[in-house]
Amino acid sequence: MATLALGADFTLIGRASLYGLMAGGRPGLDRASEILATQAARTLQLLGVDNIEDLNADHVKLLH
Repeated sequence: MATLALGADFTLIGRASLYGLMAGGRPGLDRASEILATQAARTLQLLGVDNIEDLNADHVKLLH
């Protein structure tokens, strides 16, 4: 989400998908996708944003 808020056009979720696939085949991949979708929806709700297009750099806190 942070990369999208900072201006990226897309982000990859390959590692999570591969872990799900390795752990449980197609059902594992489907479950990993469900988890990512749920987490994304929750994050948007917590930020008070209706959709990903509304994210911007103000939603990101950079730690130094």
